[in-house]
Amino acid sequence: MDQELKAFLQGQTPLAEEWVVWPLDGDDFVQTRFTYAADSAPPRRFVTSVRAVVTWGREILVARDPESEHILPGGRINNDEGVLEALQRELLEESGWAVHNPPTLIGLFHYYIHSFKPDGYRYPYPDYLQLIYRAEARRYIPAAIEADGYELGAEFRPLADVRRMPFSLGEIALLQILYA
Repeated sequence: MDQELKAFLQGQTPLAEEWVVWPLDGDDFVQTRFTYAADSAPPRRFVTSVRAVVTWGREILVARDPESEHILPGGRINNDEGVLEALQRELLEESGWAVHNPPTLIGLFHYYIHSFKPDGYRYPYPDYLQLIYRAEARRYIPAAIEADGYELGAEFRPLADVRRMPFSLGEIALLQILYA
């Protein structure tokens, strides 16, 4: 592990650890994902994407994609944008919701890739991070939703209903950070 990233994570205990397998060019991209609470940003060069738990009072935004439902809409940071700018753009594209600024950093996912580095892979390897924020919904803008995007929809659901959903260990840990 890179020494700068190691120093940032030193002394922190993962709240969850799980295997994540993503399809990539016909192969499986095998990773371990560690979930951490965070109140300060890690070294920027390891951050590839940004996500948020979006709230509306005591309701949580649940996004639906072709494979599952989840509480972490968001995505990759483009080369020319800042972290919070990317978060706002991704939330609008995936859900149509604009959020109040500034959102609050609550955690991060640390991925360690076990697979070989694919040809042309342009992201940090073998470690990279996704920042996780809490954001309060401000306004719904349906025209901002990306046409033909990966997400199929999103809706707010009561916290009690969300707690009963079969989420990943990382998502459950993030809910516990917010609603201990």
